[in-house]
This record gives sequence, C-alpha cells and structure tokens, in this order.
Amino acid sequence: MPATEPRVASTAAASGTGAGRARYRLARLTVARFTGRQAARAGALWGLVFGLYVYDNAFSFDSIAPTAAQRDSLLGSMASNAGLKALLGDTYRITTLGGFTDWRGIGVTVLVASVWGLMAATRALRGEEAAGRWELFLAGLTTQRRAAANALAGLGAGVLAMYVLTALLTVLVGTRPDVGFSAGRSLLFAVAVTSGAAMFAAVGAVASEVMPTRARAAGASAGVFGAAFMLRALGDASSSAHWLVYVSPLGWVEQLRPLTGAQPLWLLPIFGLVAVCAVATVLLADRDLGDSLLADKATARPRMALLGSPLSFALRLSWASIAGWLAITVVAALLYGSLAKSTGQAFASSSMLRKFTGQLTHVAQRQLQLAGTRVFAGIIFLILMTLIMAYVASALGRVREEEAEGYLDNLVVRTVSRQRWLSGRAGLILAVLVAAGILGGVAFWAAAAGQHAGLSFHELLLAGVNSAAPAALLLGIGLLAFGFIPRLTTVVCWGVLAWAFLLDMLGSAVKVNHWLMDTSLLYHPALAPAVSPNWGIAGTYLALGCAAALLGGWRFTQRDLQSS
Repeated sequence: MPATEPRVASTAAASGTGAGRARYRLARLTVARFTGRQAARAGALWGLVFGLYVYDNAFSFDSIAPTAAQRDSLLGSMASNAGLKALLGDTYRITTLGGFTDWRGIGVTVLVASVWGLMAATRALRGEEAAGRWELFLAGLTTQRRAAANALAGLGAGVLAMYVLTALLTVLVGTRPDVGFSAGRSLLFAVAVTSGAAMFAAVGAVASEVMPTRARAAGASAGVFGAAFMLRALGDASSSAHWLVYVSPLGWVEQLRPLTGAQPLWLLPIFGLVAVCAVATVLLADRDLGDSLLADKATARPRMALLGSPLSFALRLSWASIAGWLAITVVAALLYGSLAKSTGQAFASSSMLRKFTGQLTHVAQRQLQLAGTRVFAGIIFLILMTLIMAYVASALGRVREEEAEGYLDNLVVRTVSRQRWLSGRAGLILAVLVAAGILGGVAFWAAAAGQHAGLSFHELLLAGVNSAAPAALLLGIGLLAFGFIPRLTTVVCWGVLAWAFLLDMLGSAVKVNHWLMDTSLLYHPALAPAVSPNWGIAGTYLALGCAAALLGGWRFTQRDLQSS
C-alpha cells in the first residue's frame, strides 16, 4: 500500500493540471480511438465505392436505349416487374434520371452498407471482448458502459467516413449540367445510402450484448437484416402487401426518395431505431466480462455422439452453422428462382443482354425471354458464389479460433495427428461448399420450374457446381495463410472476398485495368447458366486451391501452435 500511494497522489496531481486533464480525457477515449481507426478505414473505402457506383448509374441512364422513347418503354416495363421490385426496391419515377439513380443506387448500396454495419459492430464489441482486448481497456480509466459508448462512437466515425466520401462524390456528379442533382438532394442521398450501415451497426451492437459469442451475435443481426429485406421485398412485389414496406427498416430508407420527391420525415424512424439501440447497448453493457443477456448454460448432460474422430467432432461443433448457411442458400435460391420468369422478361428487352446474344433484332421473342431468364439466373449464381465464399471465410475463421483458444492442444497431445485434424476440417468445409452449390442449383430449378421459366435441371445443377469453384480456391488460400501466417487467416480470407466484391462493383462503374481485374476470384468463372460453365477455369481454381492447401498443410505440421 505505501508503495502505491505516491503513484496515486502523482496521478491525482497531474490530473489537476491542464496537460494532466487532457491526458486523462484522452485515456478515457481509448476504445473510441481504437474502434474508430478500424471502422473509418473500411467506411471510407466503401464510401468511395458507393460514390463511384452513383457515378455509373447517373451516366448510364442515357445509354439504356438508343432513344428516349425506347428508354421510357423499357424502364416502364421494369417498373411493373414484381421480380425487379423485390430485388432492388420500389421503382418510383424510374423513367427519370433521379428515380433511376434512387432505384439502382440505393437498392444495392444500402444492402452492402447494412451487412458491413452489423459485421463491424459485432467485431468491435463482442469480438474484441472475446479476444481479451477489453480486459486491457477496462483495466484503465473506463467502465463497461463508457467503453460500450466509446465503441459506438468509433462505429459512428466509420459511418461518418462512409457518408463523407459518398456525399462528396454524389455532389460532384450532381453538379454536372446533364445530371443536375441539387446539393441538398445529393446530401440526403448519401444519408439514405449510409443509413443502413448506421441502423444495422446499432442492431449488431445490441446483439453483441445479448448473445454470448460473436458468431451468435452476427447470426442474430443477420436474421434481423434478412427479415427486414423479406418484408421490404414482399411489400414492393405485391400491391396488396405494400404496408409491409412501412415496418421494415430497409423500407424506411426506400421511402426517403432523396432525388425524386424527397420525404425526409422517414429519417425519424431511422434515427429513432439507431438511438434506441444505442441506449439499449449502453444499458446492457453494465455486466461482467464474458457475460451476456442470453448466457450459455453452465452445465449440461453429457452427450457422447460424434466424438469418435476429429472429423465427426468438427461436425458436432459446427453443424448448427452449416445448417444455417445451407438454409440461407436454399431459401435465397427458392426466392429468386420464383422470380426467374418475370424478371427474365424484363431482361429480354434490355441492351445489357447484347453481350450474351448479339443484336436482339435477329433473335426470336421466346429465345429472348429464355436468354433474359438465363442472364438473371447467372446474376443470382454470382451472388451465390459470393455467399459460398463468405461461408468458407467464416469456417476458416473458426478453424483458426480452435488453435488460438487452445482447443486444438487437447487433440494433438493425444493420438490425433495435425495432418488428420486439418484434413478433416478442410474436407468438411469442401463438402459443405459443394453441397451449397448443388442445393442452390436444385432449389433455383424447383422454384423456376413452377413458373415454367424454361431452365432445365441439368444446366442449373451444373451452374450450382460452377458457383462453388471460387470458394474452393479461397479455401486453399485460407489454408495457406493458416499455415504460414495463422494470426492473419481471417483477415486474409475476408480480405480476398472483399477485394473480389470491390472489383466486381468497380468494374461496373469504371474501366478497371484487366490485370487488376484478373486478381478477383469472381472475375474468371463463367456466369452459368447465362453462358456455359468454363470447366477449364473451374479446374484451374480447384488445382490452385489444392496446391495452396497442401503447402499450407505442410507448413502447419512444421510450425508451433500459436494462441491469440
């Protein structure tokens, strides 16, 4: 005690000076600065992408059709298409430049921003706490509630960075005489784009206090996001159920209509949801570290099933996650498959189809409709590729977590070799990603067949298998990282996925150097069934993935186990 008294006294004396008070306040903001640095970098990057996407939408409006009359006719047919409304939202005044930009710009970017928000929030709160870093923060001049408020402030900095970049580029685009968006409407448009990130970051923050692990928090947040999307999609697709739009957070964003008859009153429920979730997060944060509102059970009856081998044990640990990913794949494929015929009719008259069918004037109408359906299916299977890659990144993150948390030690000290453990985990992930592709193809066919869309079971099954190729290569890359730089396994996997998605979005907005596009895992595979699968590319992906996995597996057997 005597040894600590001078230190306490000196700290108190220092805090009485101006410099001491400044250092004291700065120390209390450690969590905000730590979270803000990470969130601001990612938010600024996505803000840049969203701004470029707005540029693409604004300047592609006149090139939709050769004449204004043909453009209005095409957009009018899209406005009455339930499938397109379910995908991207209400087509309010779509025949105008502002309405077209609202529809395509907000319809896509708000979904991406929302997913980023919930993932960033669960990582910053529950993820950092599970990693043990919050123990270091709370050992300083802060409390649980103050740390949670600081984390929310850091996430707010990320949303702000996203807003600033999006607003800046939208304002610059709007100043052009051939666009003519006012500064006020451009700023409101940026608010609409980033409001999804703010809302679902707040939802993810609450889920992080309610759920005991980051995986469960992310799953609960994703469930809320999925429900919001389904409500908005059903409300836009059916006039009789349009009231569902008004109870969906994504529907509130849609109703803002910043570039065509702005309705800023819809900001009230958006800000209200963010405020309520923020307050709830701070209140629920007054707990012990590792605790949660829905805590895990401390005791349970012994269950010996699936404990006979490392592979069956891995299946026991991850069956719930696997079932969830496969269920999401099947439900999404069924939903979009049911829209294949109606959406294909809209694509059939679109100039976008020229790159697949050549001059439309020489193709029969039935062939056009079928080609349009195939183009739509190809886009959906591109989304399926991204979804399966996300599963692989998540699963490899759990593989690394088993080593980091010391769970692997309990296996390798016995008769289980490292090669057997890792090959079992890799084989299980490979089996799931192939199953996801097949189930996606079968589910899409089942729904499309009910609409007589004209797509065969065989071609959709092959399209599903083709969609698993990028994920197989990502699995190899992830295992390579796990062998050589294990602490960066999760970062590498999600980074490769984000890079591929980023280039895919940028490639639709600006001309990107083809050498740069070649680095995207989503760039080379064929968009089956719009075109025939390129099995040479799929085989190359599989071979590269196997080589990377073997090299990573060899390195894993040579290195020391590394904890977090």
